Amino acid sequence: MNGMSAEGWHGGDHGLNGLLSAFGREHLLWFLFAGVVSSLVDIGLLFFFCEYLGVWYLSAAAVSYCCGILVSYCLNKSLTFHDERRNYLMQFSTFAAISFSCLLVNLCIIWLAVEFAGVNYLVAKVIATGCAFFWNYYGQSRITFARNEDGQ
Repeated sequence: MNGMSAEGWHGGDHGLNGLLSAFGREHLLWFLFAGVVSSLVDIGLLFFFCEYLGVWYLSAAAVSYCCGILVSYCLNKSLTFHDERRNYLMQFSTFAAISFSCLLVNLCIIWLAVEFAGVNYLVAKVIATGCAFFWNYYGQSRITFARNEDGQ
């Protein structure tokens, strides 16, 4: 046997059940909801910037993503993680840093899909958003909204 049990490595939290419980099913669902809302803002603005203002798709994607970050932070702070801490500047800075790493993934995927695969920029955006979702959730839940041992 290689150390795997039905619950993961040595009965730890590395299997699928452990992954879902480690992330918290309820938090994951609310994070998904917040992600859908912020993605609608992001993609809607991307479309508006490109189609009505004539902005280049990568520049538009960067600006629209930043607007989505603001929506996502507010929704995740209140709905997903029920975080009442008031260190907004530090917390948003951490949230933005993690989101920025996702933005880089997004822009790379969009560019590759559009330039090399001939995919429409909006389709590429949806694909990129899906690819970055789990990293974003992991970072936000484990770093930005992580609770220390006394619940703070």
